[in-house]
Amino acid sequence: MATRCTYGVTAMKFELLCIALVFVFALRGAPADDTAPLTLSGWGIDSKDPDTFCAEAAAVGFDTLITWSTDPVYLAKAVEAGQKHGIGIYSSLAPMGGLASFWKKTYPDRPVPWQVMTEAQNAACSFIMAGENAYIIPYQFGGEPVMTNEVLGNQIICMSDPDALALLEAQTDAIVAVAGLEGLAFDGFGYQNYHRCHCERCERLLEEYMKAHADMSAADAEIECFRDMLVGYVNHLAAYARAKRPDIRTSIHIWPVFAPEPLYGNRLDIDYCGQTAAWYMLWPQEKIAEYSRIIAGDANKYFPRQQGVGMIGYYDKPGKFPVKDAERVDMELRTMVENGCRAIQVCGAADVIKNPEIAVVFGRYFK
Repeated sequence: MATRCTYGVTAMKFELLCIALVFVFALRGAPADDTAPLTLSGWGIDSKDPDTFCAEAAAVGFDTLITWSTDPVYLAKAVEAGQKHGIGIYSSLAPMGGLASFWKKTYPDRPVPWQVMTEAQNAACSFIMAGENAYIIPYQFGGEPVMTNEVLGNQIICMSDPDALALLEAQTDAIVAVAGLEGLAFDGFGYQNYHRCHCERCERLLEEYMKAHADMSAADAEIECFRDMLVGYVNHLAAYARAKRPDIRTSIHIWPVFAPEPLYGNRLDIDYCGQTAAWYMLWPQEKIAEYSRIIAGDANKYFPRQQGVGMIGYYDKPGKFPVKDAERVDMELRTMVENGCRAIQVCGAADVIKNPEIAVVFGRYFK
């Protein structure tokens, strides 16, 4: 009797362990379909000669290219070049300099509603951006920070400002009206200090959030409030674009990082969610593998439309960014692919195309 009881408890423990393992596996994400074709998207297109650039990109194996231009005339030329060489063209939205120029034209008597940081964060920004400091200190340029009080050098417009959102909608109207444009990409949607904005409106919204979530700690409420604000902002604009043109595709690179939850991208209701798997800095291979598994495996946790896209950072700028030789780039791409990332995006596309050794490496995977 005692033996049977012991066996029953042991069996029950084993069953519970199996259930727990299944649950953990589900949370970490199932492996992606390793039979799906590999695809490559690149940030940046030559503004003077998009036709030659698209031809060179096609020779490497690029499927899509993203331009930071929102000019309809240029976009029409880029689309024509892309169609000629079998490459889809995306335009992009960013709550940064271009939007600030639009704001100044629309509201000449009102200051740009930039995000607000603390005095310490402003001081850190001034130090980082002084002279060549950004290239001397271990600055991460919007990637996961390694220094205390590290912030992005670029200013970002506050996502709680309704008039700024209206201007982004107006930019979207003009972009999706371009015939043949395949998609809309989001860039720069995040916080300059990687956490939140301290403007009066955001402070008030946080206070309201904390009252509505009295069971949460102040720290957790702050994280979720500003994460959800960011997620809601991008999802609103993606839905707005689809409402204007149902066949438009949407893409993003999560940048700057949201430090409390770097891989929050699966919360976005977009088609191709690019999250960093191999930053411009030399990440350990184990981290590249782990992030790739999460990016690919957790992509559909919230929205079925999303495909997880691994982003690899590559700049051919010795003295400013770490040098990635062909062997290093091959290791990063191989690790991303072997751990589930069938879709890859790279910034910048021109740096890949113009370096013959690196172009060959990419070509082996995507050509």
